[in-house]
Amino acid sequence: MFDAALVSDNQLQRSHGTIRLAFAKKGDRNFIAERYASAPSRILVPSNHLSVPEAVLANTSGGIAGGDTLKFDVLVASETEALVTGQAAEKVYRSIDVPASIRTRIEVEDEGVLEYLPQETILFNGAKLDRQVDISLGLRARLLLSEMFVLGRWAMGEDFTIGTLTDRWKVDVAGRPIWRESLRLEGGLPSLNSPIGFADARALATIFYVGSNAAEILESVREALGTLSGATLVRGMLVIRMMGTEAGALKGQLANIISNIRATALNRPSEVPRVWRC
Repeated sequence: MFDAALVSDNQLQRSHGTIRLAFAKKGDRNFIAERYASAPSRILVPSNHLSVPEAVLANTSGGIAGGDTLKFDVLVASETEALVTGQAAEKVYRSIDVPASIRTRIEVEDEGVLEYLPQETILFNGAKLDRQVDISLGLRARLLLSEMFVLGRWAMGEDFTIGTLTDRWKVDVAGRPIWRESLRLEGGLPSLNSPIGFADARALATIFYVGSNAAEILESVREALGTLSGATLVRGMLVIRMMGTEAGALKGQLANIISNIRATALNRPSEVPRVWRC
């Protein structure tokens, strides 16, 4: 059996991926102005996108483990529209010591529009993840963002009995803080099964929509939500929480809500990014 105590930190192989993306507009054309990636991170750009440039983020290592780091930096210039999504689910493997780290910084300037729609993150049993997301928006910027966690590999009959998730969010609009959030979750906690906790849910999803028309779509979103879900407005930001006992079903519900918001709030096709359907 592998004994982590016999291996020093500098003997362990770590990966440190970085992505920097900047979108801009010239005339009527939105385009990618800067694209930088260091292994194992990679940026794929579909050639058949329409008026909105699309960047697909990929991890060529197949996942992250303890001590690995991923950094994402996305900038959308004023009056520019962009879509960022993920090639596949991000897998977080069992950690033998320190957590894996993900840092995401998003900036959307005034009247810019960003859809940031990665696919789900799967926490293997024993995984440790420390994630922080910092978002800065201009006064009239619009942002549609989703994220989803799956606790344990269900197809393998695995539950999340050990491990940790630390998740911190900051959202500012025009320099004013409108959202601060911190979640600390430990595998095996009684609250994962309690009816006043996670009620046996092992899949968790969140959608944020910031835009001047957020209040107008609140009721239609609520009508489309299933059980163990809810939506509310906080300082003009639409916040949607979803939980489920089956990951595939929850991702389907998540896709339906995203498609609804894209059509009603952003005048986009009523569908999720193409890579979600592959």
